[in-house]
Amino acid sequence: MTFFNRTCMPAFFAVVLSPMLLIGCQNTPNATHSQTAQSQPLSAEHNQAENKQIMQLQVMANQGNAEAQYQLGLMYETGDVVPQDYSKAFAWYKKAAMQGHAGAQSKLGSMYRYGKGVEISHSKAVQWYWKAAEQGNQDAQYELGTLYISK
Repeated sequence: MTFFNRTCMPAFFAVVLSPMLLIGCQNTPNATHSQTAQSQPLSAEHNQAENKQIMQLQVMANQGNAEAQYQLGLMYETGDVVPQDYSKAFAWYKKAAMQGHAGAQSKLGSMYRYGKGVEISHSKAVQWYWKAAEQGNQDAQYELGTLYISK
């Protein structure tokens, strides 16, 4: 059973999500001291532990673990732990999304929307956002709302 009926989606987004978009914009934090302190170099011990965790994550992802695939996608998209690579992020998100991982589906929608690691396709973005939104993913619901409002 789906929560949303596609024929009433524009009205739903206009009535329900428009105020949420405005409220969400007010809660954007500024950089704080704790955020800037995180950019300091890490110790060798920390790097070794991090590398071990990445290797374990890769093993789990290669065995088909959707959450591990999603986490690797995040790492490659942000470039915080591994060198940023949108193509690799897209590939890992796609594997997780094909297994029904809502977060990965939402991320795939964003990658298609903004052309990260793939050619821009708003129709594919909507398809992936929709799959995630039907599972209750709030990021996807928000992104769908912004797409409908911008049209």
